[in-house]
Amino acid sequence: MTALTFDTLTLTRSIAAPPARLFPLMTEPAYRAEWGAPTENTRLDIVEADIRPGGRELSRCGPKDNPEFEVTTDFHHLDAPALLVFTETIRIDGAPLSCGLCSIEITPEGTGSHLTVTAQLSSLIGDEMAAGYTQGWTAALANLARLAERHAA
Repeated sequence: MTALTFDTLTLTRSIAAPPARLFPLMTEPAYRAEWGAPTENTRLDIVEADIRPGGRELSRCGPKDNPEFEVTTDFHHLDAPALLVFTETIRIDGAPLSCGLCSIEITPEGTGSHLTVTAQLSSLIGDEMAAGYTQGWTAALANLARLAERHAA
């Protein structure tokens, strides 16, 4: 039987880059691949990217030697540099693990930005998916902050 659970996750982060500089770091595939892998032992491979309303990104992520998670991201609304709204389906071997409605709000904060990431998650594998989302997004946002600092100079 499927262990269906629902969670709403909200993560916030201050980043030392103004929204106009931060938005491309968040949406351009080469940068996404750089900050999106949560740890040194994982990777994010962007297979296809069409980041616009109605566009889709296909990626694989997971351990460096076996990026087993297939991620389909459908973009529903982009309002650069302030907002992204997308759905994300995560699968292994074609079997769905979760579907999520995600938004990323970017607001000016001093000379930088404040990010609010909200994910409304339907997990087909129980509570472990929400824990994985939280860990992954927390680490990825830390990577994004470091990337933004490098590009601030």
